Amino acid sequence: MGTFRMGSLRVRGWAATSRVGSRALPARVGSRAATCSVGHVLATGLVAACTVVAAGCGSEPASSEHYAAYAEIVAEEDARGGGGLDRVRAHLGSADPTVRAMAVRALGRMEDPGQLAQLGEMLDDPDPGVRAMVATAMAQAVYGDDPGPVPAALTMQSGSETDPAVLGSLATNLGRLTFSSREERAAGDEALVSVAVRLPTLGDDPGLVARLGLARGIEAFARGSQGDQPLSAELLDATASLSSVSAAGDPGSDASGGRALAGSAAGGGGAIAATRIRRLATAALVHTGQLAPADAVRLLGDPDWGVRRQVVIGTARHGTAPGEVITAGLEDPDPRVRVEALRAYDRWTRPEEGCDAILRGVDDGDPHVEAIAIGLAARPCPDPEPQRQALAAKVAEMDDPDADWPGPARALHALAGIAPGDAGDGVARAARHTNPFVRAWAARAAALTGDAAALTGLSDDSDANVREAALRGLGAVAGGGGRDAYAAALESDDPQLVTTATRLLVEHGAGETSVPTLLAALARFTAAQRETERDARVALLDGIGAVGGFFSDALAPYLADFDPVVADRAAALLTELTGTVHEAAPRRLPRAGTPDAVRLAELQRSAVRLHMAGLGDIVIALRPDLAATNADRFARLASEGHFDGLTFHRVEPNFVIQGGSPHANEYAGDGPYSRDEISDQAHWRGTVGLSTRGRDTGDAQIFINLADNVRLDFNYTIYGVVVEGIEIVDAVQEGAVIERAEVIVR
Repeated sequence: MGTFRMGSLRVRGWAATSRVGSRALPARVGSRAATCSVGHVLATGLVAACTVVAAGCGSEPASSEHYAAYAEIVAEEDARGGGGLDRVRAHLGSADPTVRAMAVRALGRMEDPGQLAQLGEMLDDPDPGVRAMVATAMAQAVYGDDPGPVPAALTMQSGSETDPAVLGSLATNLGRLTFSSREERAAGDEALVSVAVRLPTLGDDPGLVARLGLARGIEAFARGSQGDQPLSAELLDATASLSSVSAAGDPGSDASGGRALAGSAAGGGGAIAATRIRRLATAALVHTGQLAPADAVRLLGDPDWGVRRQVVIGTARHGTAPGEVITAGLEDPDPRVRVEALRAYDRWTRPEEGCDAILRGVDDGDPHVEAIAIGLAARPCPDPEPQRQALAAKVAEMDDPDADWPGPARALHALAGIAPGDAGDGVARAARHTNPFVRAWAARAAALTGDAAALTGLSDDSDANVREAALRGLGAVAGGGGRDAYAAALESDDPQLVTTATRLLVEHGAGETSVPTLLAALARFTAAQRETERDARVALLDGIGAVGGFFSDALAPYLADFDPVVADRAAALLTELTGTVHEAAPRRLPRAGTPDAVRLAELQRSAVRLHMAGLGDIVIALRPDLAATNADRFARLASEGHFDGLTFHRVEPNFVIQGGSPHANEYAGDGPYSRDEISDQAHWRGTVGLSTRGRDTGDAQIFINLADNVRLDFNYTIYGVVVEGIEIVDAVQEGAVIERAEVIVR
């Protein structure tokens, strides 16, 4: 594992010898007493208590110096060190602990192990918030890679740490490191145990922050095992203890339907933390298959839906106490539990007892439960007649002007798969529907029925997503017979449609495809200079390569393309076509300016209100303290009317809703990419994140977490939190329209 100059430590699998940093700090940095600073806040997840750019807690205003320093840090961080990190490093010595913490986080966001030495020097900072942030930054510096000296450094620090929030952060970040061998995982297990045994010695743990951090670390560690290595007996005991944790006055439940745990900034202290701890601990036991049947049955009585949901997930994966758990899950009052119960039923009960529970779920009344049930009903049941009748009845609701369309449209697709002869009339009606989302489902259903005529008609639809779905169907049904439709689609400005059309042209007759046509489409997308259209341009280059031929003069300009991925692909293609090595020399587009101090102060007081057609309002408090550039972009686009009339095109039960795409699909967003701004904030239910298609590919689409999605932690940016209207978020279905977005002052 190497050596690292951080003190003396030996844990099984790791050894490190060094000194703790001796860098002099200004006299005004404060003491090691617990303070309310950014690291404390981010480690706990209870971010309403403070703000990262604020001078302290509560209503104390932030100073202009705070914002000015943060603006400098954001600017260098966004450039990813391209212009140097001089100001970031200078702020490591700030007299203000909040500023030091922001500088530390910026170094971690470089995801560069070369920053570890300087980060290690900050582990002795007198402010607990800074020390907590150092743990996050060190783990982020080695994200997805060999952790090198980081486990030893964090474990050593945990042995002497006395602040609960810092100890929690150390545990969180130890647990999420990448361990590549059984020996390293055993050492990681031992390190987490060493933190667990320290908890009783801490005395007060305000807000249960140490236990919450430990629960996050154990859950991430267990998830990383992929089920190959169970928790040790000692860590298993600690996890079981956390699954029963409570707080004084903890209501334990989310009787408000989710509002009490709507997001990460809703307050609530120990009560909310206790609930999250139980969820995380139960999830950890599920990941490793160590949730005992007796404990599963006991936890079914937990007042929190999130804990009960994890129990049912455990049954779906491992068959834990299926009789009791599935029966209770199907009858649970919370639809989020019933969603998982249907999945468990499908795996463990359906093979012997048939589809009765699934067919009842088709008319559950909750759109998320119905969506899952309809999807499960798309496979044959032992008795097909009740299945056909249930789906046909749901399809018939499409003719009711007062009924929602998503259920009937999905049911049409399911019916087409199990009884194609019964779906023809429904396909014809859906193909004439005024809503393009319904017509797209009609195209998918037509592909299952083999209705080439319907697909050909829909391939000329006015909506690009309908055309794309129709082309996919034609590819399966007609193959090369759809080549004219594929070629015509290359003239579209929709990147998803062009990507699909290119793939189909190559797949069904590369030799007959016109390279000049592909080149013309590539030139058109390139002229728009939209970084977020990378996928279409790469697909076109790949298509040109698959068709073959010598077009070196036409491809040569792409060696200097504004997108390095496109330039690299062009270089590889030219090298292959000519036999001569070509090298990319990309010329990046100028990056947009980052928010200044005045703008940061304004954003900190702002929220975005989404007026949802026919539903109500969703209010998203901006979190520039977590993600300055992405919060700025979201607010700017909202104020410019960018989101007005757009939709939430993706709804995944118990996961996310996603929207804000100008083309209502995964491939279209605002023109330039934005950088990831990874923080220690967990993806709790109600947090608002940035949609990406790989590192630093933010396209201004948003997603809102419907559940605690901690598997997204440290990988996806959070720049807001729902503070009003979480029940509206739950009610959003595919195609829900954002009538208007406005920026408001909180």
